[in-house]
Parts: sequence; structure tokens; C-alpha cells
Amino acid sequence: MRVFKLFIIHVVLLFFMFSLGRLESFSQAPGVLELLALADRTVELTQLALQHASFSFFALTVRDAQWHAQSALNILEGPSSPRYDPQYGAQTSSPGAISQAKELVERIRQSEFAGDLEAAGNHLVVFLSAADERIVSGRSSQNIAQIRAQVQLGLGFLKAALGCADDPLSIGGARAIQEYLRKRR
Repeated sequence: MRVFKLFIIHVVLLFFMFSLGRLESFSQAPGVLELLALADRTVELTQLALQHASFSFFALTVRDAQWHAQSALNILEGPSSPRYDPQYGAQTSSPGAISQAKELVERIRQSEFAGDLEAAGNHLVVFLSAADERIVSGRSSQNIAQIRAQVQLGLGFLKAALGCADDPLSIGGARAIQEYLRKRR
């Protein structure tokens, strides 16, 4: 009888330890509010990059176009990038829109929403990266028409990255992710 009681106690302890381990790993999964905060910040940074890229596109001089393009790059890449230049506007202490979006995707993968949001998050990162490439290309040009042509392509990718709240998740876009998470708060 004593062996049976010890066996039961052992089984209960193992079950309890197993349960704690599962609860602990569950608590490490990001919650909807954490994901929403990351999505909100990604939307803000994408909007800001879009604004500076627009300023670059509509600039009247090469110098002004390059200045605003660099501001957009600062926002997209953040201060850890070798291309970050604090002499230009839009200095940021955030990791940058691209890093923020990558963090969002990583946290989505760990969440209960992975099946619904992972593709949208991946598209978001691709769109931001493509915008960054085009703006880098425009920034390096000395011709206003070439700057505008490259920045215009970057603007298209930034608009796709931002998206709309009612976009299908299969398309992606920070606002679609944000709206999905808002509905699950």
C-alpha cells in the first residue's frame, strides 16, 4: 500500500511539473496586446517613412530630394544600420520599420495567430525591404528625375506595406495585421 501511495504521489508530482512546464511555455507566447503594440509601432514607422519618401518625391532640388530620401532610410533601417545618418531628419531611437516588422513576424510565429498572420507579416517585411532598396537607389542618384523614379517605386512598396485595415490578410500590410489584432483584444 505504501508503494502504491508513493507511486500516486510521484505521478501527481510529475503531472504537476508537466503542467507547470506547459503553463510556463504558454505564458512566454506573446499576447494579443503585445502583438498589437508591435503592429501599432510598425504602422507608425511605415507612415512616417511614407511621409518622408513623399517629401523626397515632391522635392524641387536634388539636395532636398536626397535629404528626405535619407530621412526615409533612417526610419526604415534604424540607427543600427551602416546607412543611418543622424545629420538628416527623422532621427529615430526605434530599431527601424524593417526591424520592427521582423520582430512582429517573429512574435506572430510564437503566438496563437501564426496561422492567420504569418504570411501577412512576411509580405510586410518584403514590401518594406523592397521600398528600402528603391529609396537607397534614389538617394544615391544625382539626377532629380532618377531620384523621383526610384522613390516613386519605393512609395508604391511603402503603400503596400502599410495597406488598409480591410485588406485580406493574404496580401499583407501593417494595417490589416493591426485591425485583425484589434478585433481579438
